[in-house]
Formats: sequence, C-alpha cells, structure tokens
Amino acid sequence: MDDFLVAAAHLRRAGFGGEAPRLALILGSGFGGLEHEIDSPVQCSYSDLPGFPVPAGTSGHVCRVSQGVLWGTRALVFRGRYHAYEGHAPRELAACVWVAHALGARTLLVTNAAGGIRGDLAPGSMMAIRDHINLTGTNPLVGPTRLRGAAAFPPMGAAYDPGLLAALLKAGEQAGEPMASGVYAAVLGPSFETPAEVEMLRRLGADAVGMSTVPEVIAANALGMRVCGLSLITNRAGGAHDSHERVLQSGADNALRLAAVLRHLVAGLA
Repeated sequence: MDDFLVAAAHLRRAGFGGEAPRLALILGSGFGGLEHEIDSPVQCSYSDLPGFPVPAGTSGHVCRVSQGVLWGTRALVFRGRYHAYEGHAPRELAACVWVAHALGARTLLVTNAAGGIRGDLAPGSMMAIRDHINLTGTNPLVGPTRLRGAAAFPPMGAAYDPGLLAALLKAGEQAGEPMASGVYAAVLGPSFETPAEVEMLRRLGADAVGMSTVPEVIAANALGMRVCGLSLITNRAGGAHDSHERVLQSGADNALRLAAVLRHLVAGLA
C-alpha cells in the first residue's frame, strides 16, 4: 500500500521535492518532447524508481519523471504513463498521480492522443475534456485497502474542474488554436475500435476515444486534486488504417501546437 510513498521518498532524496510543485503534467503518446520545455530539470527513470511499477516498454513510450520550472511554474512532468492493456494492476494505472500528490502537487494536467468520434473532431483538432466515460472495466481505487489520503467513494460530478476547463478553452484562444470541448471515452485496448464500436460510443455520448487518462483522473479526484484534460485528435476512430505508429507521429507533428496551448494555460495558473 505504501509503495508510492517509497517512490516519493526516493525522489526527495534524488533532489525532487523541496519547494512543492504547483502542478503535475502527464504527457500522452507522442508528446514526450514537451519535457524539454522544463528549465533545469531533475530527472529519474521510472525503472530506477523503487516502489514504481516496471514499465511495460510499449513502443514509443519513454518513461521518465522530471521536476523543474515549466513556463514559470514549478511542475512535475511525467513522460510516459501506465495502461491497463499492458497488464498493470488497477492501482498502478495511477502511479504518477499518487506520487505527484505525495510530492505536493494539487493540480493535475492530463494529455492524451484520441480518436475523433464527433463529426467536427478531425485529425489535428484539440478537445478540452469536460467529462469521461470509463469503459476500461477497471478503477484505480479497487482493492482491499485504501491508499492513504484517498476517498473511498469520491464524487465524479465535476471530475474535470470547471474553472480549469474555462482556462484551457481561453488558452486555446490565446494560442490561436480553436478548441472544442467534449466527452472522452476510455476503453481497454490495445486494439483500435471497430466501426460498430465507434457507433456504440457515439450513442453513449462519447466525442473521442482512447486507452488511458481516466484512471489517473479518478485517482486525482479521490485525492482532492483539481484536474484539467486535453486530447489531441490523431485519427478518426474506427478507421481501417489506424496504427500506434500513426498516433505517435501525429502527436509529434502537433506537439508544438499543444505546447503553445499549455504554455498559456500554465502561465494563467501562475
């Protein structure tokens, strides 16, 4: 139960901590280059972090945590996340969140690559997440014991903080990036969705679909953190030529646009 506290203690000894980070940022597929925006970072690989799950090594997922000053704000940046399709236990899916909270972060920014379902969400679009549908079949709060500080039955009626949602939409305007808002559906993966599944998701009210993020958001809410979520639409869901490689390439191609939006958002928080 205390594995994540062990990880946080190790990071403090490695130079993390001190002045608590104001926010934690989890980078989605293809966005890893954004960690280079951190001034004077202290870094640690997930594989060198006691108490942290061993990364599965999914292609394109570099796993490293950095702390430093990001666009004027002290921040933790997690490059790489844990996915249920990699075989991790439910609680491990939110490892980054547990550690971020233990180090003092009280705001969580999550980013991901997603398939567009709603008609206006073409590849290259950005979507501020206003709500989600959890179809992964799991939850990071499942288990016989509760993690220290986490609510057993957290309300999810405002899982994505309304003030941060408004700030994210404003940041899009400031960056010259028109941004939609919508509902993100999380599925298990790792296969992409069939057209019939996409139609089901559409009827359920989903605007975009991916294979991550929701466990982190649930854990953050259980810990009382404010949450903001941003999806980059990398493909139209249900396509015959969907591939992980295309998702990564789209993320890399649009990373500078994403950075421009996040820079305005983080500056506003500061």
